Amino acid sequence: MRIDYTDLSKTYDDYRSYPKELMKETIEFGGIREGMKVLDLGCGTGNVAVSLREMIDVEVIGIDVSLAMLKKARAKSLRVVAADIEKDRMPFRDGSFDRVLSVYVIHQIRDLTFTLSECRRILGKGSLVLLTSGHAQLEHQHPAILEFFPSFVDVERSRFPDTPQVESLLKTSGFSDVKHREVKVGGLPLDETFLQKVKNKYISTYCLLPEDEYKIGVEKLERFIKNRTRTEFREWRAVLVRGSRPE
Repeated sequence: MRIDYTDLSKTYDDYRSYPKELMKETIEFGGIREGMKVLDLGCGTGNVAVSLREMIDVEVIGIDVSLAMLKKARAKSLRVVAADIEKDRMPFRDGSFDRVLSVYVIHQIRDLTFTLSECRRILGKGSLVLLTSGHAQLEHQHPAILEFFPSFVDVERSRFPDTPQVESLLKTSGFSDVKHREVKVGGLPLDETFLQKVKNKYISTYCLLPEDEYKIGVEKLERFIKNRTRTEFREWRAVLVRGSRPE
């Protein structure tokens, strides 16, 4: 099932952002330097591109299939292009970019082989940098969520390719010097703010849960939060994967 981001775009900016320390680590790991031209693959409303642009002097272009998301990105003075990166040839010349950055997007793409080959084509002597979650990270961050949404991790594991698979796909697509690094995204507080995020289906996984499970889970989560005297936290971890185009 493909997610329709038209409705999600209305509240996306309220709940989806990444801490400055994570962005710093992404810049360092990805070898992103001043003056580079960077493509934000699956840019959504442009939060990542804005953060990147604020932290380092680079030219950023975003690409996404959702017109509703791109409308919000354009309002942030971002240069964006509409295209279906899953099946369409990207409207850029060979070697147009120094870096391609993609943050929590690859699990939405069914044919990664095609998309990765396109990334390789539009890169010069550059690198593709992915921020995603391998199965170890998914299982680490969701123990509490399983109490409310039992099929959550299974849904996630079916969507997210595990880290070794991502690395193998990069190598098969012609990337070299493939490496990865586990990173901390931040704390996940089980509080009223989190409850509201879940009610707004702030991540697409909630759109894929059985509707009965989702409704019952929200009720359980609401009772859990109201009965706690202290906020519980879970650590959200991710993995950075990088592959370079051979010179």
